[in-house]
Amino acid sequence: MSRARILILWNQTEDDVVEHWRRDGRRTPDWDPTRIVEPWDTVAEEMTLLAKCVHEAGHDPIVVNIQDDFKVLLDAIEREKPDCILNLVEWFHDDFEHEHHVPALFELLGIEYTGNRPLSLSLCQKKPWAKALLASVGLPVPRGVVIDVGTKPGPLDLRFPIMVKPAYEDASGGIDAGSVVHDRPALDARILHVHRENRMAALVEEFIEGREMHCAIIGNDPPEALPLYEMTFKGGTDDLGRPLPKIITYKAKWDPYSRDYHAVESVCPPSDVTPELTARIQDVALRAYKTLGCRDYARVDMRVDAEGSPYILEVNPNPDLADGCAFAQSVRAAGRTYQQAIQQIVDCALHRAKHGNGAVGPTDTLLREYLAQRRARRSTGG
Repeated sequence: MSRARILILWNQTEDDVVEHWRRDGRRTPDWDPTRIVEPWDTVAEEMTLLAKCVHEAGHDPIVVNIQDDFKVLLDAIEREKPDCILNLVEWFHDDFEHEHHVPALFELLGIEYTGNRPLSLSLCQKKPWAKALLASVGLPVPRGVVIDVGTKPGPLDLRFPIMVKPAYEDASGGIDAGSVVHDRPALDARILHVHRENRMAALVEEFIEGREMHCAIIGNDPPEALPLYEMTFKGGTDDLGRPLPKIITYKAKWDPYSRDYHAVESVCPPSDVTPELTARIQDVALRAYKTLGCRDYARVDMRVDAEGSPYILEVNPNPDLADGCAFAQSVRAAGRTYQQAIQQIVDCALHRAKHGNGAVGPTDTLLREYLAQRRARRSTGG
């Protein structure tokens, strides 16, 4: 593919907590000085690596932190005139709801970009809507209900244990050791907690006992399911002394100094999953990807019960692309390098920029039919 200008957009206004960890010289968690915390990259360093991958593909990367400024975003597009945008903007004005508005702007401006379109981003963030759509086409999701703010739940036809989480949060926000409840008083208390702390509806679902499997997907026409990534749980307690359930909490994902983080391990691919079960999980992931209109890349998170039945927890249309993340591990397990995967994602957008949607001629149905009839009459001398 010919040399292209790739505008890499991201958004950060606050200090990077990794910089604070470095300045403080933190190498071990306070609760266990024998554990060593491996250093993390800052977000800026992750952007630099992505730019290197784009450059190694023979393109010209331009990295811009829009810093929550709409004018900076527009000025970067006008100034750089990119062939496509590597879109890494996940929120605007500290609001995840704006995530899908950013690519909507790109579409209005007629600029191609990587990743999922606005509708898919919005659907996947609104977990109850996404799951209702997945269930409507026969895909397996946990049984559950949504409890709106200000609503007291009546009798629920759900089996304990039950998982309670914010209905519209991202990145495991609002999930901690108290998210799995075992009786009605704890359920009512947790729903109220979500309403107060997260200021949104609570998604209440039957907790699927079993293994947690993530399936990353890359590409289009057809999309490819990558090797499975499993999260295993070692137990223990959180910082408040609560027993840690077998779930991925917010701290397990993002706080390497927490007990939650060290209670979880990953393996990619898991060695004891049969080819038949792997194929079943990957098939569910691909069907979910297509049902929610995903493109370029995504990750489908599932729980697999003792009978080997997978249940979709969520579809993540904008998984972390950092080199050490789950997506990168799945890519390497598939035999690609990290650089090749980033280049493939960029190539998806460049292909669309070059070939468009394949439409030829007018899009108005009546005009298209009229012109076709006129051409037919002329060809027959009519």
